[in-house]
Amino acid sequence: MYTLSHNPYFFVSVQILDGIESGIFGVLSVLMVADFTNGTGRFNVSQGMLNTTISVGAGLSNVLARFVVKSAGYNVGFLILAAIAVVALAVFWFCVPETKTGVNRKASHQKHLAKS
Repeated sequence: MYTLSHNPYFFVSVQILDGIESGIFGVLSVLMVADFTNGTGRFNVSQGMLNTTISVGAGLSNVLARFVVKSAGYNVGFLILAAIAVVALAVFWFCVPETKTGVNRKASHQKHLAKS
């Protein structure tokens, strides 16, 4: 997004959207781990592995961007990292199954009501 404009209002808008995305991702990642590990007793280990993977990815993206920026410039660096994000979105969209189907969601809601 940074390569598309030199307008400071655009940059602030992108930063605001990035903050919203970070908040959504933080909540959804915990919910997904809870769904995948429901009843296994492995929530904390899985959450730790997810956070470790995210941290390693963040570090590697900086290393990759450094090499690309040195050889091809900032615009190409941003575009390559954006392309990697699009590939990750496609993998997530097509390869990660829904953890709660309509039937499971209804049964889970009924269990929760029964406990209350």
